[in-house]
Amino acid sequence: MILPGDTVLVGVSGGKDSYVLLKILAEVHNPSKIIGLMIDENIHGYSRADVFDFLKKTCHDLGVDCINTSIKKELGYGVDDFMLMQIKKYSSIKVSACTFCGIARRRILNAYARTFNVNKVATGHNLDDEVQTYLINILRGDLMRLIQLHPLSMTHSKLLVKRIKPIRAIYEYETSFMAYIENFKFQETECPYILQRPTLRARIRELIKDIEKFYPGIQIKLLKYVDEILEPLVKSTNTKPIELPLCSKCGEPTSPGRTICKFCELVNEVLNI
Repeated sequence: MILPGDTVLVGVSGGKDSYVLLKILAEVHNPSKIIGLMIDENIHGYSRADVFDFLKKTCHDLGVDCINTSIKKELGYGVDDFMLMQIKKYSSIKVSACTFCGIARRRILNAYARTFNVNKVATGHNLDDEVQTYLINILRGDLMRLIQLHPLSMTHSKLLVKRIKPIRAIYEYETSFMAYIENFKFQETECPYILQRPTLRARIRELIKDIEKFYPGIQIKLLKYVDEILEPLVKSTNTKPIELPLCSKCGEPTSPGRTICKFCELVNEVLNI
């Protein structure tokens, strides 16, 4: 939930969903209290300078402040750097580009949120995204991750800013339609790493699309059902707050029982740092 006085950092990826989120927030919330953050992944052949230029103009027209940065600028290693060093060390891909990219983007969003002292970090995850994430973590048996995905979950560190997903109950085709009528500049190029090595998420995405064709509305039903099942667990967890340990290398919060965060673990193992 966004309160009237909240300052919100919006992750503007360059895709249709975050664009739609930005447009909606600017209509229902004070634009002067919204900051758009665009993050370039540093992937060769996947430059979206024209899309970012379009989004900068959109932010300006909406009265929203906008920042453009990159993973390499903020963390020292872009996605291409990570993948190339991984192949150099192992002669194969052991960790997907999506894993590194997702962790890096979340870290940058949280860092900027702290810098600008915002109340919430909003991302453009739609219904399809949320159902995929729920299913991935159900298949992995990761209950704690499922609890953290719930809208009512709390952050367990003063260094983490609460992330929200205002359009999590809206189908992807609906955000696509709204983006189209708003004259959004759709990306014509797919990330090359998704094409090279489909992730578990990509496989689940295709499966869910096929099921939705035969059972329209199945995704919203699943989202509501899992939300309801998890709610008592989430509320119970919220009454027993814990303070997450800090990474011994970078000082950022990490998971319980860990002494080094996942980002530093990836960098140390793959980049030999």
